[in-house]
Amino acid sequence: MRRAVTFSLVVLTVFLWAASLWRLSARVTGMDLVYAGIPAGLALLLLIGFAVSGRIFNPNDNVRRVFSAVLAVTLLLTIGLVYADIFVFSGEIFERGLAIWRLDIFYQERFAYTLAFAGGIVHPILFIIAGVGLLCLPPPKDGFTMR
Repeated sequence: MRRAVTFSLVVLTVFLWAASLWRLSARVTGMDLVYAGIPAGLALLLLIGFAVSGRIFNPNDNVRRVFSAVLAVTLLLTIGLVYADIFVFSGEIFERGLAIWRLDIFYQERFAYTLAFAGGIVHPILFIIAGVGLLCLPPPKDGFTMR
């Protein structure tokens, strides 16, 4: 069961990054789209690094549990940031990010672009920060078991 949860989180995350960049590609083209895709590309490389190092699909539940917790917390933090931005700050936080590519002028589609910016740029950055922190942690003793 836990392997299925970890696999589902990985698939959901990769789908979120791809769908968000696809949504941004409707209005952002050329090198701007490449720059927008850099965080997701680096996060994907980190995800592949986790898979190669055996931290994602490790037979030990504790290793998978730590990785799944990092991935789930970054997803929840991104969702929380979007809701806080929309309902508390009236869109001020992500509007500055959308202004980088002049997407703030599309008021009718502002929510969709806010979600795309959060999923394609903010979440990969949060995942990179948390993932590097996870890689810098010393491996738990006794074959990655946490005690």
